[in-house]
Amino acid sequence: MKRNLLIAILFLGLLSAGYSQDKIVTLNNDTIDCKIIRISHNTIFFDIATRGVKSSGKLPLNGILNYTISLNSGLEKPKAITADLFERFRLGINSGPGYLLSSSEKAEDLMVSQGLTADQAKSYYKDMKSGLGANADLTFLITPDIGAGIKYRFFDTSSRTEGFIDPQDGVHLIYTTYSEQIYVNYIGAMFSFNQLIGNRESFKLNSACSFGLTTYRNEAGLFNGYFLATGKNFGTDASIGLEYFITRWFSVGADLSGFYSSIRKMEITDGTDTLTFDLDKEDYENLTRLELSLGIRFYLWNR
Repeated sequence: MKRNLLIAILFLGLLSAGYSQDKIVTLNNDTIDCKIIRISHNTIFFDIATRGVKSSGKLPLNGILNYTISLNSGLEKPKAITADLFERFRLGINSGPGYLLSSSEKAEDLMVSQGLTADQAKSYYKDMKSGLGANADLTFLITPDIGAGIKYRFFDTSSRTEGFIDPQDGVHLIYTTYSEQIYVNYIGAMFSFNQLIGNRESFKLNSACSFGLTTYRNEAGLFNGYFLATGKNFGTDASIGLEYFITRWFSVGADLSGFYSSIRKMEITDGTDTLTFDLDKEDYENLTRLELSLGIRFYLWNR
């Protein structure tokens, strides 16, 4: 009788060992005897049996002290591994169209008063509002979900028209070309938040905001002369996007962003004379815009 009991106990113990052969130790020093079935870049998935009832679970790697995989596990390289490792740096590069949201009504009225037609003025500023943007960011990931870093943005737009301009001398009308080429640069400190979507760990929703310095440069041409207008001010940027991971360290994504800044003091020069002046509030150069961009991301330095 004792021999049969011992065999039964050994049999049940072997069954239990055959299932609960892996271990997970959390940051609270809780130990979970389980069967690890999959490990993604920031989540561990496992099965566990309690009183004969099998259930599944998952834990974020940043909440785990370490885990151990047995020799007969189907997972890669069975050994104890520190589980809070993840890629610490994220490098993103994006580009796409942008659209300025500022009103051009007063500027159009001024062009019409100088002799251009209303259609010319409207077409000129319609072209000016649409441009091309690009941005890059370098983020240090404090956790897999939270990061801080720097962000750079660039925006370029231009427009051109020609026609008769009234120099307001009561005598002449001058046929000329008027053009502008505008460059807006921005660099700022950035904070980001990321969240994986779904069980496949292939999609990530990310959002970011930043605050920094905006510089403005407008190269204008009129009456066969060239003028340069420059200015700077603080600016802010916010974005939300979706990433798709092709590999653990490389992804592609799309971002929708909003940028705000306005130039309140401007310097204008023709190469000989320079004029610096403060703009009235209603004449601030409003650089607010929306951008839709596509890009790539690299995740580096697994630590």
